[in-house]
Amino acid sequence: MSHARPEPDVPSTVSGQVPTPRRPGREHASEHPAAPPHQEPPGPQRVPALVATVALAVVCLGGFVYTLTSFFGAIRVFPTETLAAAVVLAVAGVIGFWVLRRIRPVRAPSPTFSLVAVLWGLTGAIGLALFSNSQLMSAWSRMGGVDFGSAWGASLTAPLNEELLKTIGVVLIAVIAPRVVRGPVDGFVMGALVGLGFQLAEDFTYALNSIMMQGATDGVASVLQTLFLRVGLTGLGSHWAMSAIAGTAVGLLAAVAWRPGAGRATGALLLFLLAMGVHWFFDAPVLVGLLGVLVKTLVVFLSAVAVYVVARHSHRRRVRESLAEQGEELGMRRSAAVALSSRHGRHRELGRVAAPERPAVRDRQDRMVATAEERASEYRG
Repeated sequence: MSHARPEPDVPSTVSGQVPTPRRPGREHASEHPAAPPHQEPPGPQRVPALVATVALAVVCLGGFVYTLTSFFGAIRVFPTETLAAAVVLAVAGVIGFWVLRRIRPVRAPSPTFSLVAVLWGLTGAIGLALFSNSQLMSAWSRMGGVDFGSAWGASLTAPLNEELLKTIGVVLIAVIAPRVVRGPVDGFVMGALVGLGFQLAEDFTYALNSIMMQGATDGVASVLQTLFLRVGLTGLGSHWAMSAIAGTAVGLLAAVAWRPGAGRATGALLLFLLAMGVHWFFDAPVLVGLLGVLVKTLVVFLSAVAVYVVARHSHRRRVRESLAEQGEELGMRRSAAVALSSRHGRHRELGRVAAPERPAVRDRQDRMVATAEERASEYRG
């Protein structure tokens, strides 16, 4: 193992932050220590965060109580089936949680707010959706007749209220913790996690409903069959993908402190409409049958992937540019500095230094990456 040091010592500052690279022609300008990236927001900004925190907690509690009371009878009558559904969905939830946090480039998102996002979808959003769905479904039947309501009610209801309710959760998180949702890629991941929680709760309700719909002759089989279809067959194009697209719109707006220009506002609106559109397509009574369901799932999934690729590329490009600037000032090789933009690159660079030096080098890497992501979030327009 080489004991060469690919990264020189980073000069410390008052805040402990990696110093900002100097721009050409400003070598003799007066220097002021940059504000630490994790400083607390000014007092007036804490009021919206407090209000959003209270709103999120109240709605989550209310949604949980409403959902529980709505299905308490089925849970009490079918405890074995309830346990089977809970176990399957818990496994799916853990896997989904790991994957969706892992896809965020550079660094994983906050574990605390990742759980908050799932919690909003699992309780608050689903509770409000259960209530509003029943009201809207009845409205469509009254307006267009029973046949129209039965055929088109789901596709006209879910995109309107479910996407809005899930997206509200991402907005609340962005207000509570602005550093958690600083741009499109953060909005994508938080939206996906909200959608994951919503999907788990919805799958649970569908599993319990399927028991009675199939005559309650073999409840466990009904539950497992329903979950196989909703998790195994359509899981790739479910609520996580729709909410990820809508969450990206929130990230676009949060990146400019909710004061977007016309172009950015239009982009956010189009993303939200895309989320609603793919949701409508998925629920619409078209392309019926197994092949049709697979086509719908693929369309939703590929739409989310396309949005993710664009957001990821933009974020990584900005981070790499910032790391290159920092590395140039600190005398690092450009390749060593840019490599810090990925988990694998940081691990590889860390392996090139002697074991006793690794804690200090890891700390320098973390500071450089934090600074790079801070600069990457400074969108304009």
